[in-house]
Amino acid sequence: MISLKDILYEVLNNYSVEVDLFIDKSTSTYDITNEIRALKGVTIVTIITPEDYVQKTGGSDEYIRLRIKFVTRGEANNMLQQFLDNALATSPGPKEDNIRIQGVKSMKYREKTLKRL
Repeated sequence: MISLKDILYEVLNNYSVEVDLFIDKSTSTYDITNEIRALKGVTIVTIITPEDYVQKTGGSDEYIRLRIKFVTRGEANNMLQQFLDNALATSPGPKEDNIRIQGVKSMKYREKTLKRL
């Protein structure tokens, strides 16, 4: 008898990828990670910034490295592009466009960190 778990593993592909994120220091890291968790397909977001990494003083940016786990039925690279589009999408505001996840200045995937789980 085939279990439900086996069926789901055949239909859904689980992946993990590392992300370099630059955020505004005045924005809460907790809020940003929660917004990333809310993106379609994302299951787990973990902060993995090295402990010995020294933030630049005097700047308005803060560096965070994340590990994002997600599920997809299709190609992983297409899903990664969809995450970027959704996280950095702009929506018309009263005076200017607003980035969907406030405080994110840059979001890039680390080369060769995409892994199927």
